Amino acid sequence: MQPEQKSPTRQVIPCEVMIRSVFFAVLVVVSEFPAPACDCGSPGPACAYVSRAAAVFIGTVAFSDHDPALGLRQRTFVRFKVEESFKGLSQAVSEVWVDPGSFTSCYAEYNVGERLLVFAYGGGRSMPPDTAMMSVVPGQLKSKALPAGINQDNPPIVYSAPECSGTRDARADDPGLKADIEYLRQYRSGVATRSVRGRVTEDEHFGIFGQDPVPGLDGVTLTLSGNGLTRSVRTDANGFYSFDDIPIGAYEVSASRKPYVSQWHVRDVEVPRAGCAAANFDMIAPGMIRGTLLDANGRPASKVRVEILRLNEQGKPIYYGAKQATTSIDGSYQFSELPQGPFQIGVNLFRPPDVKTPFRPTNWSEGNQLAIFLKPGEQKLIRPFRLPKPAAVRRIEAKVQWTDGRPASGVTVWGEVGDQAAASDETDENGLASLDLLEGVTYNIEGKIWIVTDTSREVARSGPLSVTPESTPLHLTLIMSKRSHYYR
Repeated sequence: MQPEQKSPTRQVIPCEVMIRSVFFAVLVVVSEFPAPACDCGSPGPACAYVSRAAAVFIGTVAFSDHDPALGLRQRTFVRFKVEESFKGLSQAVSEVWVDPGSFTSCYAEYNVGERLLVFAYGGGRSMPPDTAMMSVVPGQLKSKALPAGINQDNPPIVYSAPECSGTRDARADDPGLKADIEYLRQYRSGVATRSVRGRVTEDEHFGIFGQDPVPGLDGVTLTLSGNGLTRSVRTDANGFYSFDDIPIGAYEVSASRKPYVSQWHVRDVEVPRAGCAAANFDMIAPGMIRGTLLDANGRPASKVRVEILRLNEQGKPIYYGAKQATTSIDGSYQFSELPQGPFQIGVNLFRPPDVKTPFRPTNWSEGNQLAIFLKPGEQKLIRPFRLPKPAAVRRIEAKVQWTDGRPASGVTVWGEVGDQAAASDETDENGLASLDLLEGVTYNIEGKIWIVTDTSREVARSGPLSVTPESTPLHLTLIMSKRSHYYR
C-alpha cells in the first residue's frame, strides 16, 4: 500500500554524520532528503561490537515516548533500567537514556518491559561494525515535549542504539546469550582473549523464524589460516564456534560439511587489539522437489502457479518461507535449492485465489500426509496432484460515500482473502468501483484512502465487510466513517 505522495530524490548520508547528529539530547533537524534504507549485515557475537560501543549493558526498557502516529518522523527517547553493565558505566549508574535512531530509517522500536543486551554508541566515528548506511526520513518532522527526566538545561548523556547496533533480546532461550555474557564479563575484568568467533546457520534467509532462535548447523568444520597459523574447530549443537588466543592480524576462515555449501567459500577477518573478529556462515544442502500438476479432468495443467511452504518443527508454515514456480506445458514444476526439513506444496496456499489462478487452496497429499520431508541434499519426485474446477468470476459493484452522503472519489476498494489483497479498484468521481471476485470465496471488502488533517496524516476507511459472491449480482455501499494511523 503506497501513500499518495511520491518520495523526493534520495541522497546518501554517511553513517558517522548521522550518529553524531543524534548523540546529544538536543532536538535537531538533520536533513529533509532521504537516502537508501538502513542496510545491516548479519549480527555478530558481542565481542564484535564491544570495542566500538561507548556503553554495554543488560537492561529493561522502563520508558519510551515513541508515538506510533508520528512514524519515524520524531525525536524519541528511551530509558533503560540497568541490570548489569560491562563497559562505559559505573556500578552506580542505574538508568541510561538511548536514542533509537531518530529521523533515520535505522529507527529501532523498543517496548516497555523488554529485556535487552544493549550496545550503545557515542559521537565521533564509533559505528556498529555491520551498518552499511543510514538514511534520513523524508517529510516534515513532528515535534513533541521532552519526557520527564530530560532536563533541557542540563541534559543527561543520550547514547545511540539504532537498528544494526548489535543490540538484541536477552532471552533465556537464546543459545548465544550465555557465551556473549561470559565474554563480556571477561572483557570487563580485562581477561578476555583475542578470538575469531561466529555461527553457522542453515538457510536462515528462506523464511523468518519469528521469536524462535534461527536454527544453527552443528558439525561444521571451520578452518582458520593466516600469519603462519592453521587451526580447525567444529560448530556446537547450536552452530557456534570459537578460535581463542589468536594473535593480531588478518586471517581467512572457511566452512565445510558435506553435502552443505555456502555462498561464502572464504571469509576474510581482521583480529583487532581488543575484542574479536566475527565470521558468520549460512549453509544449505541443496535439495529438490519436482512433480506434475493436473487439471480437474486429469490433464496436464500448464501455466499455473504452484507454491511451496517451508514448515517448522511443529508443522506450521514459516513466515516468508515460501517460493513459487509456474508449471510448464506438460504440467511439470520444480523447486530447487531447498534445505532439509518438511515442506508443503499446493496451489494458492499463501497467495489468495484470483482471476488468473481461480482455484480454492489445494494441497498435494499422499494418504493423510500433507508434508514432504527432505533429507540434506535429497531430490524427490512426488506423485501428481489434481486441481479442483476453476471458480466462476463474479463482478461486484461498490458505491463509496462519506458520512454526509457525498461520493468518495479516489478511494481504493480492496478485496482481501485473510490478510492478503486479491483484488482492488479505485472509485471514480461518482464514488463507484468494481471488483472481479471468485464465486464461493469469502472476502473482506474495505475502502481506504490517505487524508491529511491539521495535525497529522490519517487513513479514512469504511471498515471491512465480509462478502461471499454467488451467482446473483452483488451491490455494496461503503461509508467512510472510520479513521486510523496505519493503512493496514
